[in-house]
Amino acid sequence: MSAKGPLLWLGEAREKKILEICDEHMKKVVDTVVGMNKVIQGFCDPDRKKVDQGFEEVFKSERAADEFKRKILEELSAGIFHPIHRDEIIRLTMTADEIAANAKAAARKLNYLDPKKLHTKLRETLRIFSEDLVHIGNKTYEAFVALTKDSKTAVVLSHEVEKLEEKIDDLRAEQLTPELLAWYRKINDIGVSLVLKEMTDNMENVADFCEDVSDIIRCIAISHI
Repeated sequence: MSAKGPLLWLGEAREKKILEICDEHMKKVVDTVVGMNKVIQGFCDPDRKKVDQGFEEVFKSERAADEFKRKILEELSAGIFHPIHRDEIIRLTMTADEIAANAKAAARKLNYLDPKKLHTKLRETLRIFSEDLVHIGNKTYEAFVALTKDSKTAVVLSHEVEKLEEKIDDLRAEQLTPELLAWYRKINDIGVSLVLKEMTDNMENVADFCEDVSDIIRCIAISHI
């Protein structure tokens, strides 16, 4: 089965329907990350109009992802599926949903921050961090799509997601954290510092859950090669 996708065992009409819903769910998850990036880019400009547009995209996409998640669970509960296959889809869906939840949480916290209080270097690092999250989100979706086509490609793409997560970890450890610590000392505002810290935690969680999804994809792909 090495030349085929491991999810091609989903051959019946109901099972194909679930795959279609899973695909739509993953798209909306990534759209939420893209919307979060627009919020952050607008915040760093600063451009209130861009921030508001980004917020609208975030909330619409995250809400749509929730709807697709519910549809997936309803379809799984209504049909007869092999327990292993059902569990694989549930794990994949629930883990991917955490990506959207954290992207929304990161965007929402920017409501409590004044971009003018962040120095230019810190804003630019946040920009790069956010752009990297869009990249890893898109790569995670590519890995998911590969599950329906070619197992080996899915494994390769899952490795690429892992490398991107490591790059994001390095960015936070080597650039963002030192800049944040310097900013915390300068601003001397515990409340604002806590909000920014939690926001960057949510951003890191987006990358971490992308890696978790890629791990699930890799496990599925390898088990069906």
